[in-house]
Amino acid sequence: MSKLSVSFTLGKASARKANIEHNNREFISNNVDVSRLADNVTYIRQDIQEAYEDLFGEALREYNEKQTRKDRKIHDYFQHIQDDKRRETHFEIVVQFGDSYNTPVGSENGKLAVKMLDKYMREFQQRNPRLHIVNSTLHADESCPHLHIDFIPFYTQGKEKGLSKGVSLRAALEEQGFTNQNKKQNGMVAWENSEMEVLESILNNHSLERDVKNAKHKNMPVPEYKATQDWKKLPKRKKNMSPREVIAHQLEKSETENSRLKVENDRLITEKHSPYRSFFYSDADKQSFVQSKLDELNIPYRESENSIEAKSCYVERIRLIEKQYVAKPKTHRGILADKLDKVILQSNDFDEVLSKLSNEGYSVKRGKYVAVKPSDDSYNGGFIRLKSVGEDYSEGAIKRRILLHQHFINEADKNINSLAETHRDDSLEVMVQKTIKHYTVVFNYNALPMRKVVQKKPFSWTNCEELDRLARLNKKIKSILT
Repeated sequence: MSKLSVSFTLGKASARKANIEHNNREFISNNVDVSRLADNVTYIRQDIQEAYEDLFGEALREYNEKQTRKDRKIHDYFQHIQDDKRRETHFEIVVQFGDSYNTPVGSENGKLAVKMLDKYMREFQQRNPRLHIVNSTLHADESCPHLHIDFIPFYTQGKEKGLSKGVSLRAALEEQGFTNQNKKQNGMVAWENSEMEVLESILNNHSLERDVKNAKHKNMPVPEYKATQDWKKLPKRKKNMSPREVIAHQLEKSETENSRLKVENDRLITEKHSPYRSFFYSDADKQSFVQSKLDELNIPYRESENSIEAKSCYVERIRLIEKQYVAKPKTHRGILADKLDKVILQSNDFDEVLSKLSNEGYSVKRGKYVAVKPSDDSYNGGFIRLKSVGEDYSEGAIKRRILLHQHFINEADKNINSLAETHRDDSLEVMVQKTIKHYTVVFNYNALPMRKVVQKKPFSWTNCEELDRLARLNKKIKSILT
């Protein structure tokens, strides 16, 4: 009977902000085959904040009505969970049959994997009533078919304090019957084992067996197996030795090997009792770099599409590896996109955008399609059409972005004038709005950095790291004062 491996990876999805956008192909990474985008399947696509209102809106209102102190009221439950460093707004699992070698997209096994993943997905919600799915996609446009399921875990009973219905993966699984049995068999492990059994059953129904990776040595203790492999690499006995010298040499080797094995055994014990930690990467090149270094260092890890999982005892070494990564230099189109992002926010019309590009050293050519040419000595190509930089950089898109920029400034003025009627000029709310307005003005003088919240999207006032912080601060102020 043929065999395929099964991969089931649970991750804290809120730690990677762009993940759902990638799942829904709102931006395309380098490992995606755009010719296969139509083969993807979107099962569920719900805004997460709307899902929070549907799930917890009534419970939140009941909770707030019981509070006699304003500071104990929760005005936005999603933001409340998001601001809590100990809790997660939602989770994601990535499910896969086989790998890119034996189950590539388009192959017979790949087509079968799509059918099996589809069956798993369509039965997931019924099997897990306390895991509300907000987004689910099946990707068949990468090396191997796989399934993303983003869900909000919620409880509905057993809470004396707080909301009668709220977010908790542990409590959600308990309500589904997965409770802690002992330190090694907690509710999470029991649930993951249960889901793995479902996946294995789907395999069996298609006349396939589960291929357990590295099963060849599963009955040999790890230190023993490593010792047998390492012993083969030791230098051969030197020739022309006396029997006494041979015995002494063998004893020396044994003592050295025993010491090494003791150190290795201690390390493996530490690793065994260390829990897994997830490391998420929006940059596929960075993830590839980290994995290659881990392979060089023989550090074990588990891989999924946008993340790796490694034991917590390796966190410091992985962080050091991450710091060694140097992103690839931007292309001339990438540099032009950044330059356009800045001048668009500093211009009142399209002609001014072109004028500023000219002042920056770009040659400008007008016509049916506006094109520019960098003056950089390293550039030896022709003119670059603005529309070829991306859909947000055509002439029409730039004009729309200028109008949105002007609308943003006008709204800032309206907010200030509106607050001035009910607040003092030195109140926190007014100061925040004035700071937002002043930021946009000072930015026009090239005195402030351009940092994006979402790297794959163009820089704008709604994708500005500094203004995003101010907006979140303003939201907190409102929640406290109301």
